[in-house]
Amino acid sequence: MKFSKLVEDMRTIRDYKKEPVNPQIIQEIIDIGKNSQGFVQGRNLSIVFIDNGKEIFEQLSGKAGYFGKMIEAPHYLAITSKVFPGYIENSGYIMESMRLKAWELGLGTCWLNIQDEEALKELLKIESDDKLTAFVAIGHQYKGIFKKDISPKSDRIGIDKLIYLNRWESPCPIEELENRGFANVFYYAKFAPSWGNRQPWRFMIDKDKVLLIVPDQEEASMKLDAGIMMLYFEKAAHEEGIQGNWKMTMGDVEKSTYGIPSGYQLKGYFAV
Repeated sequence: MKFSKLVEDMRTIRDYKKEPVNPQIIQEIIDIGKNSQGFVQGRNLSIVFIDNGKEIFEQLSGKAGYFGKMIEAPHYLAITSKVFPGYIENSGYIMESMRLKAWELGLGTCWLNIQDEEALKELLKIESDDKLTAFVAIGHQYKGIFKKDISPKSDRIGIDKLIYLNRWESPCPIEELENRGFANVFYYAKFAPSWGNRQPWRFMIDKDKVLLIVPDQEEASMKLDAGIMMLYFEKAAHEEGIQGNWKMTMGDVEKSTYGIPSGYQLKGYFAV
């Protein structure tokens, strides 16, 4: 399925059937994660599949959840990673790759916040010293006899409020995006999910680079959000025939070069 069609349809699912998912389908999803390099070369993370969701659901309460409430699902997926620059963003990129594949294969997923990493690792029998970076519920969506999904697609900030040209708070005209072939890229990239639908990202176009700017916060969810956006932007660009990839460093470039205010940081850039 085309990426653009996939992200227009995709929803976060919070109600699941109790029946397990066919292991072959789960393996197909995991293979997407295993074959994704993310932002780094080499395997610096592991994908953990939790099959016995029904058995451990109640024990998960207080260790993970969705806005304080644990989501019951037949299965869960987790990522553990070694620590390196951008490792949390990398985990967000790869986990979201698996979520997209799951939706394409008819399954629902829901991002879960890790509240107590050590207790969660112990429950999931993860014995490595790697960091537990990402956790989602996965299964078949439950609609019930009288239940149907009436939740609307989350509102999204217009692209005119997300993108600057050369300097902070210098809006990028839509004509400029169209001339560069980026109008559709940004339209579909803005469907990227974020914790609490806060949509923290901002972009700046500078010659042959698209800079990603996010609030200067250390919380893991903010970094996961950045990694997810990098995936959506990259996939949307490639679908439009624009080749490039993300670089997680700006070298010696200072924020003042672009007039970026305090409270924000340059996360990286997409080099065309």
